[in-house]
Amino acid sequence: MRERWRDYELVFIISPLHSNDDDVAAIIQRVQQTIEAEGGSVTAVNHNPPWGRRKLAYPIRAYAGGEASRRSFSEGFYVLLHFRLFASRVVELERTLKLTDAILRYLVTVVEQKEVLREVLEDDLVADDVDLADDIDDLDEEDMDEELYELEEE
Repeated sequence: MRERWRDYELVFIISPLHSNDDDVAAIIQRVQQTIEAEGGSVTAVNHNPPWGRRKLAYPIRAYAGGEASRRSFSEGFYVLLHFRLFASRVVELERTLKLTDAILRYLVTVVEQKEVLREVLEDDLVADDVDLADDIDDLDEEDMDEELYELEEE
C-alpha cells in the first residue's frame, strides 16, 4: 500500500520562560528537524504578528524546567507551521512535541486538499485550470493527489 502525503498545520505555544529569540529559534529548528528526519518538508513558519507573544485565553499549568511543582502561565509565544508529511509519521512528531518541555500546548490539523488545490489554482490560474477549478468538488482524494503533484512539477 502506498503511503499518502498530507498537508498539515501545526500551532504550538512556547513557554514565556523560553520566548527569547535564541530559544524560539532553537525550538522551531528542533521541530523542523524532526519533520525532515521523518521524510517531510516544512513549507512555512510564522511567528510574526498576529502570532508571537500573546496573552492566553486561560492560564495553563505546566512544569517549568527543573521545578518540582507546576507553574501557572498566562501568556505564551505562538508559532504556526505548515508542513507535508506521510500520515503514518505524524506520531513521531507528536512524541517530540510532548517531550519538549518548552512547548506548553500544540495542535496538529490536516489541511483539506480541496482547499489547497483551490488556493493553488487561484494563485496560478491558467486557462486549462479553469475547468478543473469548477470540478474540484467532484474530485476524489487520489485525483487531487495527482493534480497537486502535476502542479508542483510545473
